[in-house]
Amino acid sequence: MARTPRRYAFHRVNASLLAAALAFPAGLTGAVTALQAPSASRTDVPAQTTPPPEPTASEPPPSTPGDTTPPPPTASEPTDTSSSGGTLPPDSPDNPDNSSDTGDAEQEGSDPPAEQTEQIEDVTTSLNETKASLPEELAPTVDELTTTLEAVADPETSLQDRQEVIESAQQLTTALTTIGDDTSDELREQLVTLVQQVSSTLTVGHDPEVPPEERSFLLLIVKRTTSALDMICDPETPEELRGQLIAVVEQVNHILESSWDGELVRSFAMLAGSSVDWITAPGTPQEVQNALAESTLKGTEKLEEINDLAASQEDRAKRKDPEEELKEQAARMSDQQEEAASAQDQPDESLSEAAVACTTAIFESVGESALVQQLGGLIPESWGTEGVKDFWKAEEQGDDLLDVLAQLQNDERVHAPFEIPQLITELADLVPGSELLGTLGKKSLNCLETASVLDQDFGITAGTWLAKSDAG
Repeated sequence: MARTPRRYAFHRVNASLLAAALAFPAGLTGAVTALQAPSASRTDVPAQTTPPPEPTASEPPPSTPGDTTPPPPTASEPTDTSSSGGTLPPDSPDNPDNSSDTGDAEQEGSDPPAEQTEQIEDVTTSLNETKASLPEELAPTVDELTTTLEAVADPETSLQDRQEVIESAQQLTTALTTIGDDTSDELREQLVTLVQQVSSTLTVGHDPEVPPEERSFLLLIVKRTTSALDMICDPETPEELRGQLIAVVEQVNHILESSWDGELVRSFAMLAGSSVDWITAPGTPQEVQNALAESTLKGTEKLEEINDLAASQEDRAKRKDPEEELKEQAARMSDQQEEAASAQDQPDESLSEAAVACTTAIFESVGESALVQQLGGLIPESWGTEGVKDFWKAEEQGDDLLDVLAQLQNDERVHAPFEIPQLITELADLVPGSELLGTLGKKSLNCLETASVLDQDFGITAGTWLAKSDAG
């Protein structure tokens, strides 16, 4: 069936969430209820350490703050609401192969996947080879990075966390190579400081004292900000934009390292990470790149002011209200992200291609406890028995099927087929359309493409993803 081209209309992403966070003192945990949306934090639902009582058909199991084991799925079967973006029951005559009744989910052991093991070895080799050409002051940093890579090879590390550390380290090797090359003294000095800061943040992100979902959030933002290093190290990048990006990456990582547990920090850091994603997108006009980099940098500066606990009350009283200024910058950033998104070419993908990119992006951006709770009616029975620790990524399996790769609570790696319409409509309830750009960055375009195909070819609505879109 031929599809009608669609032009997507974008709207403000996270300014309202940030405004809600700013209603509370910086770092106050009472802001949790105002920031439960996935774009604000990956810690959406408190996890559990002990198995809860067996749930009834009408009542979901309770969550206990401080626990670490996600709740099992509710016992009630999903109802047939596919026309509005719901799921079909396993015994529906229209749904004989529902993945929630899948019996062929495969286990693959608990050691890191071969692809990740190879990536760790390759990055470690690159770091060691680069070390000889670097200034002596960077030797401890390279050692710190290799130690972090060794640490995340532990089978208990979640697949997602490991991948984010690997990709961050890969980006850092780009900066280290540039430092070792014949580059300007100013750029070399800036990159040395940046690499040291990011490495230090990665170390904090793998600290066992950091709660698992907080750790995942921190590592996600590190990965998103370090994705700017290719542009930073590109000699064709305008000098002003390069300097702004360096400052953004360094400041965001410094804020995360010192204040990772604040709701305000998490909300703004997610927005800043998405800004980096849109700045580096190939189709973003240069004037939008510059404007977004400037507003993001100003926002990080205001956030540092808010978190400056060493400042006296007298000094604070002399300043302009940094919280109001931060809200203004967040609103600008959201508007500029819309401009950047509108300038991109829409993905020309099949349903399965778009759904893979969309699903994987949501898996990395939304807290595991929220994912387990939302997808409880779809996961295979064998997964539910043990409990899911980490939804990692999706791969293509057919025209309307995805192979979902996950890690169970016992660290076994598993995978099983999921039907795209059911999976996407469930995920769309976790990330509303108003939060796509600021939560997923460039991958939000793949979600919009997925929603468009489901709408046109299946008559299925994916949450509010297309609620404010215009047909082209």
